[in-house]
Amino acid sequence: MIRTLWVWVVGILMTILCGTLIVLFSFFDPSGKSLHLLAKLWARMIIAASGVRVEVRGKENLPEDSAMIVASNHQGYFDIFVLMAFLPLRLGWIAKKELYRIPLFSFAMRRYGNIMIDRSNRERARLSLQSAAEKIRQGQSVLIFPEGTRSPDGKVHGFKKGCYYLAEASEAPVVPVSISGSFEVMPKKTFRLHPGTIHVVIGEPVTLHASSDPDRNGFLDRLRRTIIENQVC
Repeated sequence: MIRTLWVWVVGILMTILCGTLIVLFSFFDPSGKSLHLLAKLWARMIIAASGVRVEVRGKENLPEDSAMIVASNHQGYFDIFVLMAFLPLRLGWIAKKELYRIPLFSFAMRRYGNIMIDRSNRERARLSLQSAAEKIRQGQSVLIFPEGTRSPDGKVHGFKKGCYYLAEASEAPVVPVSISGSFEVMPKKTFRLHPGTIHVVIGEPVTLHASSDPDRNGFLDRLRRTIIENQVC
C-alpha cells in the first residue's frame, strides 16, 4: 500500500512538472526533441518509483528509416509508461477522449502531438485517424492499442478496425508489440500496484498492401495472432 501511494505521489508530481515543461518547450522547440526527452523522463520516473522491472526484446525489428505504427496489446495502466520509456522512438498516442478531460495533462498531450479519438462518434473517429495518418506521413511514429481499451482479464481481445484504416491511409509499416505482465502489475479497475516484471517483445513489421490484404478482418486477425504468439508466458 505504501508503494502504491508513493507511485501516485511521484506520478502526480512528475505529470505536473513534465506536463508544464512540455507545454512551455513546445513553443520554442519545433523539432520536438526536448518534448520527447521530457516524456521519457516522466515515464521512467514513474517506473523507477514503482519498482517494476522491464525487459525488452526485438528492438532490432524497429524500422530505422521510416515512421511507423506501433500496435500493442493493452493489459494495464503501465503499458503507456513502459512503451514511452523503453522504445527508442518519439511516439504520438492515439488516446481516448476521456484522458483529455484532465486539464494540464490534456494540454500537454495536445502540444506533444497526441491525437484524441472519440469512439462514440464515427465521423470524429475517422477524422482523428486521418490526422494520425498525416502525422505519420510527416515522419511521426504513432502508438495505437487496437483493442481500444485495457483488457479486463489480461488476454488479447478482438481488434477494432481503426488500426487497419490507419495502416491503409498512412501506408506505414505496422510493428506488433506484445506486452506481458502489465495486467499483474496494475490491472483494469484497480489502482493498487503489485510490483513485478513487464515483458515487451517487438515483432517484425507488417506492411499492409491493399491489393493483397483486401480483407480487413483477415489483416487484423493476423496482427492479433502475431501479438499473442510473441507474448512471454
